[in-house]
Amino acid sequence: MSIVRSMFSGTGVIAVLALLLGGVVGGGAVVWYGGPYFVGEPSAAHSSHGGRTGAHGSGAMDGGADSTGAMRGDDDAVEMRRSPSGQASGLAKYDTDGDGYVYQGGMHPDVVRDEPGPCPICGMDLTRTPVGGQAAGTVEISPVTRQNIGVRTATVSVEPLARTVRTTGRFRANERLMTAVAPKVGGWVETLHVDYEGARVQKGDPLFGLYSPQLVATQEEYLAALRTVDRMGADDGAQRLVEAARRRLDYWDISEAQIERLQETRTPTRTMTFTAPASGTVTEKQITEGEKFSPGQTLFRITDLNPLWLMVDVYEQDLAWVDVGSRARVELPYEPGRTVTGRVEYIYDEVDDGTRTVRARIAVPNPDRALKPGMYATVRLAGGAAAPTPLVPDEAVVSSGQREIVIVALGDGRFRPVPVRTGLSADGRTQVLNGLEGGERVVTSAQFLIDSEARMSGALAAMGDSTASNGRSGHQHEVRDH
Repeated sequence: MSIVRSMFSGTGVIAVLALLLGGVVGGGAVVWYGGPYFVGEPSAAHSSHGGRTGAHGSGAMDGGADSTGAMRGDDDAVEMRRSPSGQASGLAKYDTDGDGYVYQGGMHPDVVRDEPGPCPICGMDLTRTPVGGQAAGTVEISPVTRQNIGVRTATVSVEPLARTVRTTGRFRANERLMTAVAPKVGGWVETLHVDYEGARVQKGDPLFGLYSPQLVATQEEYLAALRTVDRMGADDGAQRLVEAARRRLDYWDISEAQIERLQETRTPTRTMTFTAPASGTVTEKQITEGEKFSPGQTLFRITDLNPLWLMVDVYEQDLAWVDVGSRARVELPYEPGRTVTGRVEYIYDEVDDGTRTVRARIAVPNPDRALKPGMYATVRLAGGAAAPTPLVPDEAVVSSGQREIVIVALGDGRFRPVPVRTGLSADGRTQVLNGLEGGERVVTSAQFLIDSEARMSGALAAMGDSTASNGRSGHQHEVRDH
């Protein structure tokens, strides 16, 4: 006569029902609290012990009792696949027929059987899961499921990655070609020859006539020194006076021709004409006729508008693709069909706090002055090609913020997540610096579902190992004969 002692709970009822079912069908039943539910035929070892059955104190059905009445583990109840060390591991311990597959619950992954059927907890069909000879985290998906969830793959190529950066820019006058007209001697503007901004001048064209008492006095000194030389001949002292007066006129930007004329006429000029020091466009005029000015005051600014500077804004994430010398293709929205080319000649060192961009400067030829400072343009910068690396579509990379993976298709419906380290991205493709070699097939859609399944499989394998050693805790049933 047997007396069953049990600590009844929700799982205790299931245990009793399983024991009764085992007695009726002549098989064995295992109920493991919080662990796999397994139903199998008793082994020969089980029969040799008189058909005694035990509950899940060790996590599986036992084929008999030892001399102390304690129940042995499930290794007597079923024939299990073992590692070379003789110990079953992960899902392999439930693969009794050795076909490399078990069946586990989708909603309850701790339910594992070696044959198809419904989950004893929720009633859903168990999922066929490969276990033998398969790397950790590898999952297998049937063709129907792959079609339903829309799995698509792409081949990993190995080639240089290049990118064209599209941005906008604004034309600006070339600072290197600007010239300020700021006389070194003060006075009054007697005559203004260039009286508006935007006037185009050539080097040597008259700008304004200056009356300056200092300039008149210096002319008188120069003429007096010349007369002294004429009287005294080649006297060293008189000659030094001539040279000092002439040098002063030269320092005040009086032209050589004007000094020669003064020497010939021997008559001081009340008004001296100042000429343009460079060719270009008068972009600033800050004086009017009759106005007095001080020495060093800027009266005009002359700028050569060929070439112009095109200032473009490059976002921080695009800086890796732009360098000094990068080719630029400039499209003019106000003149469709016309493009001009140039090269990046300088990248500024500061980032704009508001736009998070860095300015780059492009020199653009403008021989016909068709381009005007202040105009906008669309710019395409050709970034230099990076070294050949494995490239995957952007959508193939799954990023959690702490790690990045791609799902590699192994063939025959098998998939495995692979950790990768990515590099630059351009035109829908991303560099893989570590993790892939090239030639693999990677999943480009539904990879989140596959990654979740792979994580579940890896967790289940680890749980199988841990419960094999810790499964003795929990609700226990003991059967003894009297």
